[in-house]
Amino acid sequence: MARDAAVFPEVVEVARALLDPVMAKLVWQDSGAGRPRALPADGAFCRRLGERVGREWLGPLAAVDLGGPLIAWMGAVIRRRRGVAVPPGHRDDLWWVRPWGRGRRRRVW
Repeated sequence: MARDAAVFPEVVEVARALLDPVMAKLVWQDSGAGRPRALPADGAFCRRLGERVGREWLGPLAAVDLGGPLIAWMGAVIRRRRGVAVPPGHRDDLWWVRPWGRGRRRRVW
Protein backbone atom coordinates (compact mmCIF):
# COMPACT_ATOMS: atom_id res chain seq x y z
CA MET A 1 0.00 0.00 0.00
CA ALA A 2 2.80 2.45 0.82
CA ARG A 3 4.38 1.69 -2.54
CA ASP A 4 1.12 2.57 -4.31
CA ALA A 5 0.86 5.85 -2.40
CA ALA A 6 4.38 6.77 -3.49
CA VAL A 7 3.74 5.80 -7.11
CA PHE A 8 0.29 7.36 -7.29
CA PRO A 9 0.29 10.53 -5.16
CA GLU A 10 -2.94 11.59 -6.93
CA VAL A 11 -4.75 8.78 -5.14
CA VAL A 12 -3.64 10.17 -1.79
CA GLU A 13 -4.83 13.65 -2.78
CA VAL A 14 -8.23 12.33 -3.95
CA ALA A 15 -8.64 10.55 -0.59
CA ARG A 16 -7.64 13.72 1.23
CA ALA A 17 -10.17 15.71 -0.82
CA LEU A 18 -12.97 13.25 -0.06
CA LEU A 19 -12.28 13.64 3.66
CA ASP A 20 -12.53 17.43 3.40
CA PRO A 21 -15.94 18.73 4.61
CA VAL A 22 -15.63 21.65 2.16
CA MET A 23 -15.63 19.18 -0.74
CA ALA A 24 -18.76 17.47 0.61
CA LYS A 25 -20.38 20.90 0.80
CA LEU A 26 -19.53 21.49 -2.88
CA VAL A 27 -21.27 18.20 -3.79
CA TRP A 28 -24.31 19.34 -1.82
CA GLN A 29 -24.37 22.70 -3.54
CA ASP A 30 -23.91 21.12 -6.99
CA SER A 31 -26.89 18.84 -6.31
CA GLY A 32 -29.18 21.83 -5.75
CA ALA A 33 -29.07 21.50 -1.96
CA GLY A 34 -32.70 21.56 -0.85
CA ARG A 35 -33.97 21.63 -4.44
CA PRO A 36 -32.78 18.44 -6.15
CA ARG A 37 -31.33 18.61 -9.64
CA ALA A 38 -29.00 16.56 -11.77
CA LEU A 39 -25.32 16.97 -10.99
CA PRO A 40 -23.82 19.34 -13.57
CA ALA A 41 -20.91 18.19 -15.75
CA ASP A 42 -19.08 21.41 -14.88
CA GLY A 43 -19.93 21.40 -11.18
CA ALA A 44 -17.78 23.06 -8.55
CA PHE A 45 -16.92 19.76 -6.84
CA CYS A 46 -15.50 18.04 -9.93
CA ARG A 47 -13.71 21.18 -11.05
CA ARG A 48 -12.13 21.65 -7.61
CA LEU A 49 -11.17 17.97 -7.39
CA GLY A 50 -9.29 18.26 -10.68
CA GLU A 51 -7.51 21.36 -9.42
CA ARG A 52 -6.49 19.72 -6.13
CA VAL A 53 -5.06 16.71 -7.90
CA GLY A 54 -3.31 18.86 -10.49
CA ARG A 55 -5.23 17.20 -13.32
CA GLU A 56 -7.71 19.72 -14.69
CA TRP A 57 -9.08 17.13 -17.10
CA LEU A 58 -10.17 14.96 -14.16
CA GLY A 59 -13.11 17.18 -13.21
CA PRO A 60 -15.08 16.89 -16.46
CA LEU A 61 -14.20 13.20 -16.73
CA ALA A 62 -15.36 12.44 -13.16
CA ALA A 63 -18.59 14.38 -13.73
CA VAL A 64 -19.72 12.07 -16.52
CA ASP A 65 -18.58 8.78 -14.94
CA LEU A 66 -22.05 7.84 -13.77
CA GLY A 67 -21.24 4.33 -12.57
CA GLY A 68 -17.96 4.72 -10.71
CA PRO A 69 -17.05 4.86 -7.05
CA LEU A 70 -16.74 8.65 -7.06
CA ILE A 71 -20.35 9.19 -8.16
CA ALA A 72 -21.45 6.60 -5.55
CA TRP A 73 -19.62 8.64 -2.88
CA MET A 74 -21.26 11.83 -4.14
CA GLY A 75 -24.69 10.15 -4.01
CA ALA A 76 -24.09 9.00 -0.43
CA VAL A 77 -23.09 12.55 0.59
CA ILE A 78 -26.26 13.94 -0.99
CA ARG A 79 -28.53 11.31 0.59
CA ARG A 80 -27.03 11.94 4.03
CA ARG A 81 -27.50 15.69 3.73
CA ARG A 82 -31.10 15.27 2.59
CA GLY A 83 -31.81 12.76 5.33
CA VAL A 84 -33.20 10.30 2.80
CA ALA A 85 -33.90 6.86 4.19
CA VAL A 86 -32.34 4.08 2.16
CA PRO A 87 -33.95 0.69 1.54
CA PRO A 88 -32.91 -2.19 3.83
CA GLY A 89 -29.68 -3.76 2.63
CA HIS A 90 -28.70 -0.71 0.58
CA ARG A 91 -25.15 0.41 1.21
CA ASP A 92 -25.07 4.06 2.21
CA ASP A 93 -21.58 4.07 3.64
CA LEU A 94 -19.45 6.82 2.11
CA TRP A 95 -16.54 4.41 1.72
CA TRP A 96 -18.34 1.32 0.42
CA VAL A 97 -17.27 0.31 -3.09
CA ARG A 98 -19.30 -2.09 -5.22
CA PRO A 99 -17.53 -5.43 -5.71
CA TRP A 100 -16.80 -4.79 -9.39
CA GLY A 101 -15.06 -1.51 -8.46
CA ARG A 102 -12.65 -3.11 -6.02
CA GLY A 103 -9.20 -4.31 -6.93
CA ARG A 104 -8.47 -7.99 -7.01
CA ARG A 105 -6.98 -9.42 -3.86
CA ARG A 106 -3.70 -11.17 -4.35
CA ARG A 107 -2.26 -13.72 -2.05
CA VAL A 108 1.28 -12.97 -1.00
CA TRP A 109 3.35 -15.95 0.10
